[in-house]
Amino acid sequence: MTTAVGAYATRAALEAYIGQGQTFDATDQAVMGAICDRVNAFIESTTKQPICPIPSATYLYDGDGLSRVWLPMPIGASTLGIGGLRTVTLLEITGETNGTFATSTATDYMLRGRHGVNGPYRWLVLSDRATGSYSTYPTGRGNIRVTGTAGWSAIPDDIIHTALNLAHRLWNARQSGNQNIVVTDEMGQNTVAQYADPMDKMTLKRYMARPY
Repeated sequence: MTTAVGAYATRAALEAYIGQGQTFDATDQAVMGAICDRVNAFIESTTKQPICPIPSATYLYDGDGLSRVWLPMPIGASTLGIGGLRTVTLLEITGETNGTFATSTATDYMLRGRHGVNGPYRWLVLSDRATGSYSTYPTGRGNIRVTGTAGWSAIPDDIIHTALNLAHRLWNARQSGNQNIVVTDEMGQNTVAQYADPMDKMTLKRYMARPY
């Protein structure tokens, strides 16, 4: 059962990643699928956000009197954000909690602070020459309503690489009781082959959601 939003590692991709002409029966494929589900959930629980395309939805934010709002963490997303918004099709603002929303003119707001080439934007900024009712976001609770697409336009290649690395290591570790394997380096010193190598850890760290 998958609990992740994004499919960073898939069974078919893992089979191709392992490669070398190996064939896998139905039991192997079921285990691979379960491993991929766990890896995908691990990536999102570590980064605190899905790193994939998210279809259009409506999100609520709190206004704080400023001319911009932080997009990755809408209300109700304290444990898993949305990464930010790629597009905005509708912005509605009310001056008070549970007030009547007014639709903002499309030219009154703009997305800023993009996360990488294919990543989402982190801020929705109001124009200093807004033609509508608001040039700042009024202080309130859930008084900013934004509709748009969220997340990345495509899953980044480095996240896919990390996911398949982790899945491959878990696949190999199933035959060792899922324990880290102790090996010997060129100097005869014991080292531990961990599930995530330093490069994979750095990749996940780069995508971790920040509060601001």
